[in-house]
Amino acid sequence: MSLTIQERLLRASWLPSVLRAARVAVFPDNALAPARIPPTSDEAADIRRECAHTIVDTIPALVRASLFATKDRDLMREDVATELDLLADAYINKHLIVSIIELLVVRLFPELKPIDGGNTVD
Repeated sequence: MSLTIQERLLRASWLPSVLRAARVAVFPDNALAPARIPPTSDEAADIRRECAHTIVDTIPALVRASLFATKDRDLMREDVATELDLLADAYINKHLIVSIIELLVVRLFPELKPIDGGNTVD
């Protein structure tokens, strides 16, 4: 995979145009987008409730019954909302993002994996 990325994606003739297109897509008119307005506490609660509702409704009924050990959807939504509250901690989010990035880098470039079996995520 690393060789494929180096041969096909990181070609010197191809890379400048791709980077230019990415910059235009991310920063239209060479300017940052306006800062987003953070949701109020009521809006954040509504967002979490809707997220839990969507997650429970997305899971097939057979899997839902065995995963939550109940058929009560309200109880399932409460369980999912409780689990989602874990992601409200900034430290946990930072650790999760760093672990995901580290996993992606090690999978794309296996030669970067520590030899001693250090803190990389497997």
